[in-house]
This record gives sequence, structure tokens and C-alpha cells, in this order.
Amino acid sequence: MNPIHFFTLGFFEEYLIIGILFGVVIGLYSFFRIRYALNDSDLSKNKKIIICAIIAVLAFLFCLNIWSNAAILTLYLFISSLIADMVHLLWKYLLKGKHLNFIPRIHKKGIFAIIIFAIIMAGSVYGMNHIDLTEYNLSTDKIENQSYSILFVSDVHYGTVQNPKLVEESISKMNDLNPDIVVLGGDIVDERTPKESMKEVFKEFGLINSTYGTYYVYGNHDRQPYETDYENGNRTFTDEELSQSIESSGITILEDDKIILNNDIVLVGRADVGWDEDVQRANLSELIDESDLSKYIVVIDHQPIGQDENSAAGADLEISGHTHGGQVFPYAILYDLMGIKKYGEYDFGNMKHIVSSGLTGWGWPFRNEAKCEYVLIHVN
Repeated sequence: MNPIHFFTLGFFEEYLIIGILFGVVIGLYSFFRIRYALNDSDLSKNKKIIICAIIAVLAFLFCLNIWSNAAILTLYLFISSLIADMVHLLWKYLLKGKHLNFIPRIHKKGIFAIIIFAIIMAGSVYGMNHIDLTEYNLSTDKIENQSYSILFVSDVHYGTVQNPKLVEESISKMNDLNPDIVVLGGDIVDERTPKESMKEVFKEFGLINSTYGTYYVYGNHDRQPYETDYENGNRTFTDEELSQSIESSGITILEDDKIILNNDIVLVGRADVGWDEDVQRANLSELIDESDLSKYIVVIDHQPIGQDENSAAGADLEISGHTHGGQVFPYAILYDLMGIKKYGEYDFGNMKHIVSSGLTGWGWPFRNEAKCEYVLIHVN
């Protein structure tokens, strides 16, 4: 990974105020926490203040871009230190300092905080490098004497933050499931995916055996839209090269389009609305007709939106990705505050909505919110 991505990783001005707030709080905390740690040192008062000020300013600057690795690691150091502070206070006021006398020593110098930080990061790295199968069982009256299995994979972000061999091993396991339908829910690649890796991953997904084929909808990263994220300042592949690689792998692109499978299931793939949800796209009622309503209608939308509209139009199932289940703390909380369905199974009238946390993640090479997964949906 380009070292500059440690600080950048894509910058969005609308989140700057959050970064400033984080930076002020963590910067002030850092100043007084480092000052406390240096109290017993032989440094002069001026040198102590200079060191504290430098660290505080760095903490503030690291927090400005909340999407950067620098901001997340600074936040986790802050959280780790707060936890250590709370443990120290419990020791001081509940135990009255009569037991566990090593606590004040390792707390003051920050050793306790570093241990907590190391545990958090070890768990987060494990989370990014462990992929699970998640299964859902759904029932319908629209299909008689047959059941279908839908393999859903989204948010692979191939060739970026996760070991490609893990993805390849997962695809092999997916093939063993013998799904009836394979659905790729977008963001299979992103801004830092090299062209050869892009071709490779779609070729691998195209080899999965399925009864009724493999289908794909675009995500908000697949077409490499964010110039600030490019590894070398330029796109690594064009839209035409992307679509050609997908289709040459035997994968059907559904972009505000539908396909009827075995006269039982209607797959409707939606055009992605992009980062700002400013893309004009058809209403679901324009994509399906009255004859489709007797069939099981599955809406594939990369981002978990439009649930009420889809339910009212007669959809039976919507499947989405995009959120990564939050991926790293505290972004799951932000999704909840914004009312976004971030992970799991939801009900909207007669429609089920399943949101996957994705096979990998974006940007950060770690995960501690939700799990890396591929999804198998049984429609009975």
C-alpha cells in the first residue's frame, strides 16, 4: 500500500467537522496525558511542554481525515488509554490501592494502554483475515415444489487490504455449495485494484458452478470514481475494460434491468446511486410488470436503500452490501444514527431485506465490526 494512504485514503470535506471535533478532544487529552506520564522525568519544564504540544498537534492532524488509517489508529490509542484510565480509577477508589500494586506503574507510563491497544488491533487484524459463511432461510408461497439457493457476495475490494489467497480459498468453498444462483453485489474491485487483479477476480467468480448463472450489479467503488485514492494518480482500468472483463467471464451485468429465471424468480439489478445518491434511475415499478408479481422478485441493490418503495412495488427480497457492517468502530454507530440498515435481516412489509457485511472491506486493513462473510440464502 502506498504510505500516503495511511493519512489520506480518500478525503471527503463533508466529514471535516467530525474530524476537527475528534482532533480537538483527542489532542487536548493527549497533551495532558503525556504531561502526566513525563511528570517524573528529568526533562526541563519547557521540554516537557514542547513534547506534549507536538504530540497533541500530531493527534489533531491525524484525526482530520476520519477515513484514514492514521485517524482510526489514533482513535484506538485514545480509547485504549481511556480504558486504562478507568481501570486505574477503579483500582484507586474501589480497591483503595491495596491490591494489584503493579497497575499504577504500568498505567502512568502508558504501558497498560499499549497492551489494550495491541489486543484491539490483534482482534481487528484477525477480523479482516477470517471469512465465514452466513446462511438465511426464507419461505414463500410463490414457488411450488422447489427451493432455490442464492449465493450473494459483495464488497470484495479485491487486491487491496485482504490477502488475495483468502478470497481465492473462499471462492473454492463457494463453488462447493453448488448454488442455484450467484449474485455479485458490487464493489468487487475498487480504486486501488490493479487491472490484472480486476481481470483475475472476475474470472475466478465466473468459474463458480451454478444452475442459473452469475449476475452482477455495480457498487460505488467498482468504476474507480475517487481520484484521491488512485495508487498512481490515474485509473488503472476504464469502464469499458471493467464491463468487458465481467462479461467475458460469463457474468451478466444487471443495471436497472431484470432477468427471469426458470419462470420462478425475477432478478432485478439496480443501478448504484453513487456516493451522493445523485444518480437518476428507474423506479422499481418501471422495471417489473404485473406478470412478474406472481413470481419471487429479488431486488439487488448495492446500497441498502429504497426498501419501502421496493416493498410497495411487490418485491419479496432485497439484498445489499456496501456498509461492511460498519467494519471498524465507531462507524456502525454512525450508521445507526443515520438510520441505515447496516447488517443482517430486516422486514419491510411483506419484503425481506438482507444486508451483507461483505467478503472483505475498504481502506483499513482491519475489521472489528461485523465479520467478513459470503451469504447463502435458501428460498423455500
